[in-house]
Amino acid sequence: MRSRLLADPDWRVTVRAFGSPGQRPLSDDLLNSLLTRIEEGAPEAAFTGAELFSELWMAMRYDQRLYRLAAAHPDPRVRRHAAAAPQMLEESSREALMTDPVPEIRATVTAALAEDLRVMRPADLPDHHCHGFWAVLQRPLSRALVDQVVAGGDEAALYLVAPNPSTPPDVVQALLRHPATEVRRRLAGRTDLSREQLRELAADPAVEVRTAVSVHPGLTEQQRAGIDIDVSTVPGNGHYHSRERRPSLADALRWARSVNPLLRRRAARHPELPAEWVTVLADDLDLGVRVLLARHHPDAPPALLLRCYLEYHGHGRDQFTELPQFPTAGLAAFADHTDPVVRRLVARDPHAAPELVERLCTDPDITVRQTMAACPRLPETRIIALLDDPDLAEHAAANPALPLDRVHHILQDASTSPT
Repeated sequence: MRSRLLADPDWRVTVRAFGSPGQRPLSDDLLNSLLTRIEEGAPEAAFTGAELFSELWMAMRYDQRLYRLAAAHPDPRVRRHAAAAPQMLEESSREALMTDPVPEIRATVTAALAEDLRVMRPADLPDHHCHGFWAVLQRPLSRALVDQVVAGGDEAALYLVAPNPSTPPDVVQALLRHPATEVRRRLAGRTDLSREQLRELAADPAVEVRTAVSVHPGLTEQQRAGIDIDVSTVPGNGHYHSRERRPSLADALRWARSVNPLLRRRAARHPELPAEWVTVLADDLDLGVRVLLARHHPDAPPALLLRCYLEYHGHGRDQFTELPQFPTAGLAAFADHTDPVVRRLVARDPHAAPELVERLCTDPDITVRQTMAACPRLPETRIIALLDDPDLAEHAAANPALPLDRVHHILQDASTSPT
């Protein structure tokens, strides 16, 4: 059904079908076809190709897979989107575009790379916070611009200046003692920190800073073990997104052994971890490790998926039930669970008693009632009765156990009713 919506002649329908939280990601083949269609849109379409590409990028929750596919697409109009944003690409994709057979593509990526390397000066920085302001501060910075930002004391600007690789060493050293915790925390991500600077950040009075520096590659496992951290201070903790690039298998195997749960979380993102490490990380004490392993590894145990569904309450929780290894047997045992999201699992149990499903049709939570109305184990008489329930009629009508004659009756009524 979704593939048909993506091919709908009305682009407004297509855009709505790009994706939403909780939906299964589009396959590479479907994305490639969609990228072709975006460039072949009708002249009277309400969107330009660039606007549609941007909408798709946002709908995919900024998954860099889109740029990887665009860079390798046979249509040069699609490759142009990737060529204009080489910072979104891995080295191999950038190199391929640099030798693209189409001169315009080569020129676009060359110009974009050159612009990324252009040193920003005070005149390049807008005088107020805006998209351009933040973009400038993530580019190579001149000494004059760095001095201007430091002198101005704008903590929001220093948030980007602190980790910028072009920030001079003496400024980095001065920012180690900046009063703003966020500025010092951002410094912890620099790869060029000295041993002394690492020691200073590892002993920072703010746990946010200590936690951030605890994953630094310049530290030994023994040093990591000695740092007092709190993973709950990590930005986005409790909502384990998948935007980070997948690590190499060598890095993942090394991090899987780490005493630091944040590094183990990175390891858990790799879908090719050996079975023995899947077993180890499936029982990790850190919820984030377990959630990321369940999301990314095709051999994550069914028991782990169910455990994560029960314990994790952040963004993307429903995605676990979409995975093929999510268990179904025994879910009827959750009929009286305090969380309505968990009670809805009963509808997935192929052995759930019809009486139980019928009882949950009167659950206090509307989403539980709707889920049960669509459950094929609901007694036929109850399904038919719910067709007259304004809250549940739509879900009962979608129930695969609804008798075919009733389906025909509903369709006939719809075709003869006045519009």
